[in-house]
Amino acid sequence: MDKVKKRLIVFGILAAILILFSLVAENFAPNDPYETDVTIARLAPGGDYPLGTDSLGRCVLSRVLAGARTSIFSALALVAITFVFGTVVGIVCGYFGGIVDSVVMRFVDILLAFPSMILAIAVAGILGGGLFNAMLALGLTAWTVYARLARSHVMAIKEEDFIKAARINGNSKVRIMARHLLPNVIGPLVVNATVQIGSTMMGIAGLSFLGLGVQVPAAEWGSMISEARNYFQLAPWCIWGPGVAIIATIMIFNCLGDAVRDVLDPKRKTVE
Repeated sequence: MDKVKKRLIVFGILAAILILFSLVAENFAPNDPYETDVTIARLAPGGDYPLGTDSLGRCVLSRVLAGARTSIFSALALVAITFVFGTVVGIVCGYFGGIVDSVVMRFVDILLAFPSMILAIAVAGILGGGLFNAMLALGLTAWTVYARLARSHVMAIKEEDFIKAARINGNSKVRIMARHLLPNVIGPLVVNATVQIGSTMMGIAGLSFLGLGVQVPAAEWGSMISEARNYFQLAPWCIWGPGVAIIATIMIFNCLGDAVRDVLDPKRKTVE
């Protein structure tokens, strides 16, 4: 087994452990993540509060653990939804072409003309705060990447002999797209989806930081950092916990995405 595959296995295991742990993380919280006690506000790390307390006396470690499920699964869910939607749109447009393809791709070009985070902030600002609205705002442009990628690959192979043979054999258009086109374009799309997990998580945390995502007092890493920024010099540990959690999680998923890309790299397979 070469180094690339070993790296994929290592980071795949780490990502799986992280996802599974986030499901039960709140059960390991040493304290109630939502219990307030101003008498111990901004308490330094130690004793019953390993990462200290925030301005309302809530245990920072408990809130980091409680927010893991929201922070991680919201990103995974958004990537999965945009992946499926964008892939379907891209395959349909690439296979049929014509006016539908032109209209959809022009709409995609309009969305891509704006910086994705700026557009997400504008949309989230109009819709109002909340996790669902934040995901909707980010998803507005996230699907376009998969659509363009799927379309370009489908257009490159739809006139190949095996596709023509499938048509001659009487396969329906839906069957051709599902059984012949999708398997041949799924590799690059999966690579892109894996890489996008980290940036999506950062986007959700960023909107929550701006008050456009998860609303306090709900535990979420971005909103925790937003709450603590006003008293960072007095209690920096309130930012350390969620900050390190975000950095570590994004690094794991980014490394996993790089490993998946390297394993599926066609040039690497040619060399082997």
